Amino acid sequence: MWFVDGKNAEFLNGAPAGTIDLARGLAGSGRSLPEIAAMIERAPVGFAVVDERMRFLYANPEFVSMHGLAGSDHVGLTVSEVVSPAYEATLEPHVAEVLGAGAVHRDVETRADVGNTRKQLLLNLFPLCDHENEVIAAVVAVQDLTRSHEVAELEGLRVEAEWADRLDRTQRVGGTGSWEIELRSGRIVWSANLCRIAGVTHSPNTLEEVLALVHPEDLEPARASFTGLTLHSPTPDIEYRLCTPDGRVVVISAIAEAVADATGTVVALRGMCVDRTARRTAEADARAAVVRADEMTEQLKDEREIVLQLQRALLPPSIPAVEATELAVAYQPANSSAGVGGDFYDAFPLADGRLAIAVGDVIGHDIRAAVTMGRVRSAIRAYAMLDPLPERVLRDLNLLVHSGNDMTMTTVFYGVYTPWDGTLRYANAGHPHPLLVRDGVARPMAHRHGLITGAVKHAEYLAFETSLRPDDVLVVYTDGLVEHRHDDIDTGVEKLCAAVTAPHLPERLDELVPAVISAVAPEQGRDDVCVLALRPRPDPPKFTAARPDPAR
Repeated sequence: MWFVDGKNAEFLNGAPAGTIDLARGLAGSGRSLPEIAAMIERAPVGFAVVDERMRFLYANPEFVSMHGLAGSDHVGLTVSEVVSPAYEATLEPHVAEVLGAGAVHRDVETRADVGNTRKQLLLNLFPLCDHENEVIAAVVAVQDLTRSHEVAELEGLRVEAEWADRLDRTQRVGGTGSWEIELRSGRIVWSANLCRIAGVTHSPNTLEEVLALVHPEDLEPARASFTGLTLHSPTPDIEYRLCTPDGRVVVISAIAEAVADATGTVVALRGMCVDRTARRTAEADARAAVVRADEMTEQLKDEREIVLQLQRALLPPSIPAVEATELAVAYQPANSSAGVGGDFYDAFPLADGRLAIAVGDVIGHDIRAAVTMGRVRSAIRAYAMLDPLPERVLRDLNLLVHSGNDMTMTTVFYGVYTPWDGTLRYANAGHPHPLLVRDGVARPMAHRHGLITGAVKHAEYLAFETSLRPDDVLVVYTDGLVEHRHDDIDTGVEKLCAAVTAPHLPERLDELVPAVISAVAPEQGRDDVCVLALRPRPDPPKFTAARPDPAR
């Protein structure tokens, strides 16, 4: 079978190097040509021999089965009679080159329709020469790559699906979506997440369908952005609203680019959209909140002004003039961030000529605190007129505050000052210790606190006495003066002590008190501040009233 037209041919002469090496190895092992032929008969690769008239002279069983032939039906048939037209269009020119020029063609891929199956084939072609090295036929080696291509295609589809899923998940997390428009075919492709953002189940079919989703007020800018892209005049990032089929309005920002072919003609548009709905909604809510906050601030300002007016109305309109005694008071309301509190002061003469003083701080910063302040101040006056002893006044006041459902706990320093001998009898219900300034040194007065009024129903308060010398200064204040955001109260008291003894301060108490407040009170987050200062003067008072009973 290896002799054609009476010439003894070397079947593998001109074959690819690997095949020649195989043949040489077989020959070197003592294998005969018939044995080599038998090997090719059993080969899993299709082999065929074609002459110059494109007739098949030989095909091994693998070639026969690969092409859907039966037995020896192929022998004597031409290429066009055996293979499909597409296969023939690839095979014949390569066979002709092998026969005409002894060319060798390696790894030529083609497709063949065999029955109802389309196969993917890999061809290798080389010349069959005689002993004089003349090409007498072409050898075609065929491998069926259909299965491997199917596996590769399936793997490609799997990888493509995996990356598509990753892209979709990434877009969902980022709230983005991609799109592309082929201008020649009009085909539009939206990513799955862009469809979700727009509330549609599939990509729109036309640009007009896309624009139909755009909010009517944003339609012209959106249309202009597409037109600008096709004319190589892209617009900057554009933001517009989409009206979804389920009635929602989503806000998207889009960035796009034109895709041109080799001639510079725009053939496609593609871009990315970002869902800005949540951000724009949050921004709108924030703006609305600012408006509401401004309205509330104005309302609070009005309410605060009302409370301030109420508070000022509840404070004493004036302080009494007492012989041989200098008295000064000051009240400074909290700033707007702290609200209006219930700090108060009072100073009023008793029937026997002594002076009652009180400074207090109602817990809270609202109208309730202001109302409580007025009631507490009035109660102190009433109780003092009945019995001015400090321990009794605070005991009765505690019962009132505790039993009053509309009253809040209150710290109070209350004392009775005797101008003719400088005696001060006092009691303290949870209030900061007053300062005594003597000989240029300020110290907190040492005494035991009683419970804040209203804490428990029955509370007892201790009374203390001290003697004020001429030019001593008693400074009673509320905690708003010494409480600072970043310092403890002891540090604030130390600053107050330094301030009231500073050499540059005014001599007069009515000037000194505001100066001390300005020097010590915190700038931000300030609470109400209330200060009462008292200083005995050396001139003895002249009294016409009888001296009070020491027991009282």
